Parts: sequence; structure tokens; C-alpha cells
Amino acid sequence: MLLRKIKGVRIEGNKQMSRCAPLRDYLDPPFVYIPLIQGTCSLKKTVEVGVTVKIGDIVAQREGFGAMPIHASIAGKVSAIKKVWHASGKMVEAIEIENDHSGALSETIQPEKDPEGLDKEALIKKMIDAGLSGLGGAGFPTYIKYQTKCPIDTVIINAIECEPYLTCDYLLGIRYPEKLIKGLHYFMKAAGAEKGVIAYKAYNQGLYEAIEPFLSRYPGITTKALKDVYPAGWEKYVTEEVTGKTYPKLPSQVGVIVNNAGTAIAFADMVEHNIPLIARNITITGEGIHQPQNFYVPLGTKVSELVQMCGGYVENLDPKYAWYIAGGPMTGKAILIDDLIVNDTLSAVIVRPMPKEKNHPECLGCGRCADACPVFLTPTEIKRAADMKDDEAIRRLAADKCIACGLCSYVCPSHIDITDAVVKARDSLKKGA
Repeated sequence: MLLRKIKGVRIEGNKQMSRCAPLRDYLDPPFVYIPLIQGTCSLKKTVEVGVTVKIGDIVAQREGFGAMPIHASIAGKVSAIKKVWHASGKMVEAIEIENDHSGALSETIQPEKDPEGLDKEALIKKMIDAGLSGLGGAGFPTYIKYQTKCPIDTVIINAIECEPYLTCDYLLGIRYPEKLIKGLHYFMKAAGAEKGVIAYKAYNQGLYEAIEPFLSRYPGITTKALKDVYPAGWEKYVTEEVTGKTYPKLPSQVGVIVNNAGTAIAFADMVEHNIPLIARNITITGEGIHQPQNFYVPLGTKVSELVQMCGGYVENLDPKYAWYIAGGPMTGKAILIDDLIVNDTLSAVIVRPMPKEKNHPECLGCGRCADACPVFLTPTEIKRAADMKDDEAIRRLAADKCIACGLCSYVCPSHIDITDAVVKARDSLKKGA
């Protein structure tokens, strides 16, 4: 049921900065900090200061909706509970683990005897026990998608990575092409789906070349090359392009589940080796970074250490006057410093020189933001209603449909931060609901 086809905008990617260097492992940091928050959900710690933990031991628990365990990403001693900077832009409490450099693994991490023999329920239990959350940015507990009552016929792996600057998923897929396919294979079994599709941008031919030799081993799995537009990585866009269908709320309503490429690779390790979610890939890049690179690191690693491994900042850039973005430049969060930790949703940190003053502080009424909006909103009207605190107008203008993609701000010739205003209006509706 394709009602209105989602539009896309071609934007400058700046991906050449970081995609040429190979994915770099940094698996033995001196400390990690496991945040006691996931999304907006607070976590309950299950360890005390002074205890020794192994890689994969449970250190915290998410309770209530999306309940699942959180695991130690290195082996060592729980040395403190302290506040650290988080990708949300806030300081949050975290479990500090001091690395003993033993690499000791939890007794639960061991090869699965018969991964192909696992049924739907067993595979979903693997997601829960491993604490698997989506690595594409939302951090939603993955198992909840697979507990849907809707019949699923297709699982799509989103390997598009449409945010500018980001290349960590691309390089991770090239390093682990069979794991990517295996993860999709296991997701299909967990969903009872007959079809699996790996969606990627057509210019990322290297990813297709890496996975193509393995496709014949997994019947039902194909690939789909998408054009280079933003927001091609939005799951509704991906679903439309792959299946020709759209939906009002969730892709499961049209028989589809969408997972990120990094999530699929992690799931392959969970199924076959019982490795919980303890690490992720991340891009450190931007005009302010001396040598932009991609890393694979334990969760809780300090970003400042990765910046130093990139050779620090470019000459003449004072870190106090740099512009830091946690995540992609379109949907990421402006942060104050690089002293934050890598959590499950942090795909990148971008460092740029502070932007100059803009020339046109006022709206020109050109309508470009409305033309670019993938969900067909009128962002300037929503911003105007928000400025006037007109809640009825905000509701009538359907601000709750905003996906915070950032396109309205990107195309604005006056450089107005329309996205921030619309997101605040959207969130005010949710709070008042």
C-alpha cells in the first residue's frame, strides 16, 4: 500500500575522510564505563565496587519494558560508580571497570553446539540473554521486534548508512561479510520469514563484492542497491524501496522487520558463540580530526582515547572551540567535549571547526524545508506554532510524525535550526498526550 512515495535529497557525504583506512581494533582500553541508562530507561546495577568481573558477566539490568541484562565489556575490577559524559549530551552514572588485561571470558561465552537447530523461541531468548539492542542509533531492544503478532515474510538488513561522514558500518560489513549474512539468516529463522534482503547504497560496491561469494549458501537472501539520497536509511524508506509497501506505524504491519547491519553481525556471534553485546564499531571523523578512522571497541571506551589514536586534532584547532557531534551531522547531538563514552547507540563522533555566523537569520518563506520533508510536513509552520505556544496548531500540523532527520535544517538557505524546533514541538505533544 504505497500511498505517497517518500522523497530523498542528495547531500554531500564527506565519507572519503574515513573510509580508506581499515577498521581498527582497540579492544584493551585501561578503563571502560558502562552507563546506567539505555535510551531513556534507567538501569539497575547488579555489581558492587571492588568485585572482579570477566568479559560477558552481567553488571546491570534493564527492567520493565525491554527488560534484559547488560554485560561487562572487559575483564577487571569494578573500581567506581561515577558520572561520565554520554552521547545524550548529559552526564550519567556509570560502572567503571579497571582493566586487568587478562581477557578472561565469562563461562557463558562458549560455542553453540547446534546453532541451526535453534527454533524461533530459542533465537529470541538469545537476543534477550545477550542484551541485544539496535546498533543503528535508536538502541531499541531487538527481541521486541521479533515478538510481534504480525506475520513476517521479509527481514531487511539496513546497511545503507546514509548519514554523512559515517563509514563504520560499511567497513564492518566488508570485514565480516559472512557474519552479516549469517546474522540475517538467524533473524529470518527468528521471524519465520522466507525472504531476507541486504539493502545498501549502490556506490558501496565493495560491500556487495564482499558478501556476494556467500549468498549462494543461504537461499532466500538477496541484495538491493539503493540510490544515493537522504534519508535512504530511514526504515520506512528502506521498506518502501525493497517491498513497494508502506505502513502507518511499524514495518511489521506490512510483514517486514528491519535491522541494522552491525546488529546482524553481533547476532551471528551471539547465536554461534554466546557472545553478548559488549562491543561496537564507531567512526571518528570531521574536518577537525587529524587522521579520521573507524574503530571496533568495547562498549564504555572513552572517545578521547580514540581521538588521540587519530593523531588528535588538526593544527591550529583549539579543542575548546571545536564543534562536537555525537552521531551523524543530520540526526546527532551537539556535545561539549570529546570526553564521552561509547555506548550502544553511538556510531560516530564528528569534530569540526566552530561554524561561522550565518548571513540570513530570518525565514525567507521559500518552502524548501517542506519540499524536502520525507514525511510531508511543513516545518516552518510547526516552528511558528511552537514559537507561539499554540498546541492546537502543533497537533493539527502533525508534528508527532517528525522523524528528526535534519533535512529541513540542511536545506534551509537561512541556516535556521528548524529541526530542533520541530522536534521540541513533537516532544511537547507526546508529553501532553
